[in-house]
Amino acid sequence: MSGDDRAQRYPRAGGVVIPPELMRFCDGIGVSANEAAGAARAVVQRMARVTYALPRSLRELRLPSPAIVLQAYLLDERTRRVLERAAPETRAKRWTVAEYLALPRFGPFCLVDLLAARAESGPTAGRRGAPAPPPCALPLDEVSALLMRAMPLGGDQVGRLLDHEGTGATVRELARAYRSAGRTVPFRVIRHGGCEVVVAPSVRNAARTVLVAATQFISWWGLTTVQQIVTRAQLRATTSVSAAFVARMLASLPQVVWLDQGREWFSFRGNSSALLRAIRDALGAVERVELPSLGRALAGERALLAKLPAGVWERYLSLVAGCAIDGVWVRLPPAGLPSPA
Repeated sequence: MSGDDRAQRYPRAGGVVIPPELMRFCDGIGVSANEAAGAARAVVQRMARVTYALPRSLRELRLPSPAIVLQAYLLDERTRRVLERAAPETRAKRWTVAEYLALPRFGPFCLVDLLAARAESGPTAGRRGAPAPPPCALPLDEVSALLMRAMPLGGDQVGRLLDHEGTGATVRELARAYRSAGRTVPFRVIRHGGCEVVVAPSVRNAARTVLVAATQFISWWGLTTVQQIVTRAQLRATTSVSAAFVARMLASLPQVVWLDQGREWFSFRGNSSALLRAIRDALGAVERVELPSLGRALAGERALLAKLPAGVWERYLSLVAGCAIDGVWVRLPPAGLPSPA
């Protein structure tokens, strides 16, 4: 057995012995540097008794596909052989713990090793000095082409896209797979307002400018247009920004609400604005207000409202402000309007 093989055996030196997801089944198993091997045997024995009667929440735990796992995780050779046999035939699945347990020869040991490797490759990974996992046949060229056609994408959209293609990786796991293979990561991640957006490296600055401008305009006015964001971004960005690019950036955000069929007017759910506060004040002291009257009252201080196309104002009140609209009447629902963030 080579030194590399010994380094990869579960439990790995300085690695995880009891995966966090299995802690509930491993009460009384102590782990220390001197007891790691014995504790690992105890964990596997414990899981052998319960593996096929796991709670639904654990059976449905989402995991990357075997191809991504082989690329990004440091695995025991026993687990690696099982997954190498499975990987070429299993590119179209949505991977969970239950799917892995259905693989031939993937039993309690492989489950424990896989979940331990997953924990070791998390945000704190790299502090143990473990060697990088060896490369495998993950189709990174295909994934790169797929991403380049689809970006920009929200972090959750990347997950759904790769699920459809059978790779089933998170953004972080995908980036790790590229680095482990010695490849340049073909995307950048922008974190904004609690969201992740994946973009091509060449448009990172323009994308960030669009997100900042959209957040500012919604905060000031409550709703705005794609063209207004284009105009603002053109002043700030160093490259040209098109309406199509802005619309795709906005569509990558889970909180965006489109207010017309042409996807020109938009707003954000859960975003506080002066308009929301004004609506709350106008409706807070009365049971209901006529829709035209509410628009005229608020338009006195907000010229933008006087220019809204038909239907945009009603959709904003309903989908963003949470108002109930009954014919010409607008009223608060029983729970009231969303509170400012």
